[in-house]
Amino acid sequence: MKPFIYVLLLISFIACKNKDADSLVGKWMTSGQNPEAWGFVLDKEGIATALPVKGVQYKTWEQVGSNLVLHGTKSEEPYTNSFKILSLKDNTLVVEDENGRELTFTKTSAMNASDQDEEACYAYTMNQDTVFLHLTATRPRVTGDLTYQLHEKDANRGSIQGKMKGDTLLAEYTFNSEGRSSVREVVFIKKGDTLVEGFGPVHDKEGKVVFQNHKDITFTNGLTLKKVNCVK
Repeated sequence: MKPFIYVLLLISFIACKNKDADSLVGKWMTSGQNPEAWGFVLDKEGIATALPVKGVQYKTWEQVGSNLVLHGTKSEEPYTNSFKILSLKDNTLVVEDENGRELTFTKTSAMNASDQDEEACYAYTMNQDTVFLHLTATRPRVTGDLTYQLHEKDANRGSIQGKMKGDTLLAEYTFNSEGRSSVREVVFIKKGDTLVEGFGPVHDKEGKVVFQNHKDITFTNGLTLKKVNCVK
């Protein structure tokens, strides 16, 4: 009989933990919508976004026991921020930070349309080279159009489908060049109002050109696309 009771207790514990994790999903701000408010967005797939903390970019989140743990970068260095959950009720989250300070976050009544469905355009122009990227993001999914027009090279025009993970966009780029359709992996990192393209060793996999190892991607000397107005 005792083993059966232990199993029931374990199932109950797991169910409560999953419920808490589901309750954490959403947009949390420290003090409503005043200019000094800050917080984060947590989605169901474990992706996190900082709102807005200068120098900090969250990428993922997880609940570890009674702690909310946010992973990302700070001043471009690996960074982890851990909060002890003191209370999670309705739309109020009370935590204790690593310095022992008690913070209260309020979940917004609903995710703003701008958080759910964003349109943005980015462009790079240098001498006779032009790159244009039109994005539509429904977090964390991203779709859009990408065009490369580089001097003395055939233009590449196509579409992208990918995913935002923190400040990084990783997508498949399906394009036409020299009368052929091709697919290759592309990656951009968001820095303020710019997107910087990343490069790294690639290989062919099932007819697609993909990065050999995402850890080897570098954004040094990558093309920097600046945010521009989207022309309707």
